[in-house]
Order: sequence, then structure tokens, then C-alpha cells
Amino acid sequence: MNSGGRSMYTSSFIQNKLINTFGHLIQSQIVRNVRKSIIYSILADEIIDISQIEQFSLCVRYVEDQKYKIREDFLTFVPIYDVTGAGLANTVLETLSILGLDLKKMRGHGYDGAATMRGQFRGVQVSIKEKLPLALSPLFFT
Repeated sequence: MNSGGRSMYTSSFIQNKLINTFGHLIQSQIVRNVRKSIIYSILADEIIDISQIEQFSLCVRYVEDQKYKIREDFLTFVPIYDVTGAGLANTVLETLSILGLDLKKMRGHGYDGAATMRGQFRGVQVSIKEKLPLALSPLFFT
């Protein structure tokens, strides 16, 4: 407003600030919507980004308040430092807590076909199921 019309906002620093700000606003709205829902489930998938950092994408599925429409929204990318099943499960649960989601409302969790994610004995599914017994057996996607 004070620039006299000469500001272009084309620097990468400004553009990244704007992208991060809008991303945070969208994520906050999604979290508010999930909090209004009675229950929710999560979908997680391991990926390696272009800079070779291992991370997982975390999505949430819930029933939209009063519209009874099933929504599936992306929440965040989270860097992975412990690739064991228990480590991944702790990262998932910690991320959900940091975002402000009630873990007691989680009723489902789904993963890709990777052994660490879905392993029968030490995978993420078993670790989460031990901590949240009401979370149904996972669904798998590819």
C-alpha cells in the first residue's frame, strides 16, 4: 500500500513467504474442519523428495460437518528420521498431536504397500493399533 505501485513481489523470498502463509491458512482450516467431525482416518505414504530427503505425506479423511460429505485433504509433509515401524508411528501420532487433532477420534489408518508401513509384526499399523485400539485395521492403497 505504501510502495507507490512499483512493488512486484517477484523475489523468491517473498513468493516463498506467500506460499507458506497461504499453506498454513489452508492447513489450519482443514484442521478446524476435522476437529468438528466426530471421527477421522489418516492416509500416509513414504516418499523421497528431489533433494533426497525421506519424508511422508499425511492426508486426512473425515465427514464434513452438516453436509455429510466425505472429504479427503492433504495435511502436510513430514521429514522422517527413524524409518522403523515404531519410529514412523510415533512421527505420525506426534504430527497429528502438534496439528491439534484428537487422537481418540482416529478410527482408521491407511498406508501404501511398503513393509515398514504395513508390516504385520513391527509396522506402523501395529504400533498405532497398540496405542489406539479403536483405530480400525488399515486400508492399503497403491
